Amino acid sequence: MELSSLIINLLIIINTILSCTIAQPTIVRCCHGSTVVLEDKIFFGGGYTGPGEGTYTIDFFSLDLTVPFSTQSPTNMPYTVLANVPISVVAHTLVYTRTGMIYLFGGYRLPPEGYPIYEYDIANNAWSGLTPKKFRNGAVLPPNSTTKIVGITDSNLTNIYIADNGTIYVFDTVNSILDSKPGPFFLNYYSAVWLNTSEIAYIGGYNSSGANVPMDTILLYDTKSSVWTTKTAIAPSGRLPSPRQGHTASIASDGRIFIYGGYDGDNTGAIPTFTVLEYINGVFEWSSPQLFNQTSVFRIYHTAHIIRNYLFINFGRNLTQNRLNTIDVIDITNRDSYFVITNFIPLNTNFTNPISTNSTNPTFTISTSTNSTSIILASVFGTISGIALIVGCIFLIRYIRKKSNYVATPGSLP
Repeated sequence: MELSSLIINLLIIINTILSCTIAQPTIVRCCHGSTVVLEDKIFFGGGYTGPGEGTYTIDFFSLDLTVPFSTQSPTNMPYTVLANVPISVVAHTLVYTRTGMIYLFGGYRLPPEGYPIYEYDIANNAWSGLTPKKFRNGAVLPPNSTTKIVGITDSNLTNIYIADNGTIYVFDTVNSILDSKPGPFFLNYYSAVWLNTSEIAYIGGYNSSGANVPMDTILLYDTKSSVWTTKTAIAPSGRLPSPRQGHTASIASDGRIFIYGGYDGDNTGAIPTFTVLEYINGVFEWSSPQLFNQTSVFRIYHTAHIIRNYLFINFGRNLTQNRLNTIDVIDITNRDSYFVITNFIPLNTNFTNPISTNSTNPTFTISTSTNSTSIILASVFGTISGIALIVGCIFLIRYIRKKSNYVATPGSLP
């Protein structure tokens, strides 16, 4: 092997080692899944990482919302790396329920596809495949979903609703029962929220013909009667949001539904990026308030959650198809004034953090809350070690070559 080729191979190996050393949450990503646990942590898993298409990740980590942080420094945010997702998957959904588990459904998976449902035990930091104990109405949930799916829980955090390829799947997490209901609509890259009427509102996306669903058309699924209806949303200002896909919808405790991001399916971002939908007395109404300090005008394939008075916009992709490693936090306290904050200061909370109690497997947990220094030190140490390794290998190769080229002469030592 040529010396230059050996050096290049060594550099590749060292770069791989360094990539594994630096905390994975800081890597750019989109098409991931995420869910909120007891309003004090957001868990993230799977998705695409890096600049190229087709790079799946099995990363799984959480963001601690009980400590302050700055969104302008992704490497300093209080992430904790957890046990990897057991499959390579994108466009899936993660859902937390009162069982204390996080469930993973669907998505586009690399082989082996594994179980249709996986569950993550928060207390023990462990994943396992799940087969429901009972099936109703011939329910068969394939491992791969045919669309990008969104998992919705009821107000009791017991049942999970998944819309995929014109079918509603209902998973009773308490009794481990999977049910299915036929639906009249095919939707892809939609968003959905649970309403206080026990209905699920499906907003945007595109239909079976590939056409974007107009934003004045809201699809409703009544979870009590299993009946689908369509509602027309009004825009008193005359400014109806543009059709979109790859966006998110998040509902606040007062009923405001925040729509963020999306695009037309080509290269045109949805207008406006930030818009609000309200459901009052059976009427959906759009408004488009101004969002101050907004930096990411175009964002798709992200996730979003409302935690108390803040809307978290997580990762995603921008107009130039570059993935993001940033989280935007929007203060939604004031109905008349919304703005992006960069310094998050948590409110006092009495919630119990399930990870900090009964944790029996700390081996997988790597805290990144003190990470700026740790990452820098790891990088410097790795770089110095790599240089030392290369130099040592060069001298070793030269020594071996010198030995192999040695020709004995009369009177010389053997």
